[in-house]
Amino acid sequence: MSTNLSSKQMETKLYNLVSCLADNYGFDADEAFEYVRWETDVDHVGGIISVTEKPAKAVKKAAEPEKEAEKPAAAAAGGEDEKIATCRKNIENWTKKAGSAKDAVKHQEKIDKEQKKLEKLLAKAPKVEEKKPEPKAVEPKKAAPEKAEKRIKRFSPVMAGQLKTALEGVKLEMTDKLKKEFQQYVEELTDDDYRKEGLADHMRAFSKLKAPAEEPEEEITEEAEPEEEETTEEAEEAEAEEKIVGDSTVVDVTLKELQGISMTATVEPAGTFWDADKGRFVKGPEADDDEDFEEKKFEGTTYVVGEKTGRVYEARDSGDVFAGFVGVGKFKKMTK
Repeated sequence: MSTNLSSKQMETKLYNLVSCLADNYGFDADEAFEYVRWETDVDHVGGIISVTEKPAKAVKKAAEPEKEAEKPAAAAAGGEDEKIATCRKNIENWTKKAGSAKDAVKHQEKIDKEQKKLEKLLAKAPKVEEKKPEPKAVEPKKAAPEKAEKRIKRFSPVMAGQLKTALEGVKLEMTDKLKKEFQQYVEELTDDDYRKEGLADHMRAFSKLKAPAEEPEEEITEEAEPEEEETTEEAEEAEAEEKIVGDSTVVDVTLKELQGISMTATVEPAGTFWDADKGRFVKGPEADDDEDFEEKKFEGTTYVVGEKTGRVYEARDSGDVFAGFVGVGKFKKMTK
């Protein structure tokens, strides 16, 4: 027998030998071959194949002693793998031939027996542990930068009235466009500049920036004398009244004190009164940006009244206008 045959070729020739004997003596060739191959304590077929195989040259490397020690274990593992592969193949082939078997019961018993053998081999086979991929380090998500809170969330009636007054001081009429521009102006201020002054001061500064350019005054020559402006009686009285207030001391009083004066006279600027009881000029509480307002109907007109200051504003489409104090002057009969 040639020693140049491969293991597979040698196994085929041995099977043909068993098959020839089976035809002559009347036994199952497959079952007999499997018996001498796997069922006995000694693998007769494997022994014959091993002695006919060409011995491999042993190569020992001094630098790799561990690899030489691993060879027997690898060979043993290879033998077990070969047995398992053979069992699987037998089960597959016998299952295909089940329809044409002479004795179907005996043929099925053979398949079941092979299946049990496969289970035993699988149980003995060394388990290969799969290396689980190391979890990737998850970088913490960067927190989104907090949005700065707006300095002016909404225009209250008081704020609208203050801005209107500041704009009128530079001969401008308040519009929605100017309100939005003022909001943008305030948002663009630095924290230091914003805290340095009050909101009313920022309104006046904004109004000055928006003020139209002043026209140069015409020089008065001897040839062209300026015409004297005619003044009405009411204008003269208002001018005299304004002069009196400007040259006199105005006393700040509380809303309660203002309401307690029995006789008052309204003078300019708005919110200033002549106290006839004590002969002095008085002024009511200033606007409070944080106070709430209540809408009231009085003598056919809609007003909003501050809950803290008692300041009364006339509600208009262009903006609320300061009109006086609740319980004082023309609003004497108005109550909170």
